[in-house]
Amino acid sequence: MPSVSAVVVSHQGGERVLGCLDALRRQTVPLVEILLVDSGSTDGTPERVRATFPEVRTIALPRNEGPCVARNRGARAARGELVLWIDHDLYLEPDALERMLAAKARLPAEIVVPRIRLHPERAMVQCDGGAPHVVGTLVLRHGFTPLAAIDTHTPAYLDAAPSGCLLVERRVIEVAGGFDESFFFYLEDLELSLRWRLFGFRILCEPAAIAFHDRGPGSALAFRGNGPYPRERAYLLMRNRLRILATHYAAGTILALAPALLAYEAASLLLSIQRGWGPAWLRAWRWLWANRRAVLARRRWIQAHRRVPDHELLVDGPLPIAPGLLRTPLQRRSVDLLALAVRGNWRVCRGLLRARPRGSARSPAEHPLTAECFRVSSTDSLAACRPASAATGRSAGESRAA
Repeated sequence: MPSVSAVVVSHQGGERVLGCLDALRRQTVPLVEILLVDSGSTDGTPERVRATFPEVRTIALPRNEGPCVARNRGARAARGELVLWIDHDLYLEPDALERMLAAKARLPAEIVVPRIRLHPERAMVQCDGGAPHVVGTLVLRHGFTPLAAIDTHTPAYLDAAPSGCLLVERRVIEVAGGFDESFFFYLEDLELSLRWRLFGFRILCEPAAIAFHDRGPGSALAFRGNGPYPRERAYLLMRNRLRILATHYAAGTILALAPALLAYEAASLLLSIQRGWGPAWLRAWRWLWANRRAVLARRRWIQAHRRVPDHELLVDGPLPIAPGLLRTPLQRRSVDLLALAVRGNWRVCRGLLRARPRGSARSPAEHPLTAECFRVSSTDSLAACRPASAATGRSAGESRAA
């Protein structure tokens, strides 16, 4: 059985991180190690963990640079053949890791994710992984669905997955890279899992492996369906979505989807103006233009190594919208009509894309990650850098609804 290192990422984890670590300690399959990477907590999390779980290796970062930085830092320090990335507010059932490893042994996959259910609303499934929507957002599979209403409980292959809990082969991180640290938060999971799929790696969901998500009150960026929608959250979602479209989608896909993407962007602008996010929308586009050279360099690297075409990965359907974001019947009806238009556009262009011959792709295993990575500075500009491989240190390179 392969060795597994658990990497827990935390910021102001409080009691929840203790529950997460206790659940990892009780796994029926022993972990080779448990690492906690804390991102600048001021609530005493590192000290409490050291006192309560002396066997846990704690890495205390001086400030909060986002979960992507913490996850990559933990992966670099991990020794196991597999890395189990898990957020501090998820609690694994005792047999969850065993079931994920068993599914991986039965079915070929480099990445395995569990079924995530809510806590304390344990009868509600938050997701069984996800899929990349054609407009550049993440769709949750069985998202926020009562457990009794789901009739599929067998492992399934996915084309995207939320980042709350991921069991990943180390070689995937070495070849295709870890999290893009400049995303900071929101859609970083879509960017990573779509990149892995484009490179030909497989993602499997084992619904018999259960993780419970204790969402709690959330951070300053959280939105729970009521109250004001955080402007910085809106900015990060809009900016990161544009980046995924610009780097991951093939040129033919962008051209074929141009009517749908333009309509979606017009709707995004209109909603931004209505909700007071106009400056955030403009800031997202200004960021993309200001960093166009680095974005294009990232795009060239991804497109040169892709092995799977877009039409095999992208899905249409209802637009992923955070519950409570749309306030009026007119807004909801308009979004439904936009979803129908997007679906029609995709159904037509998908057939055209299927008819096109595949280009020759270089094997990512033969061409390891050497592209420049993204890192956003404190002034919100992107400085290109040569990243250390997330697993080796060598030079190499929330679904979150809108």
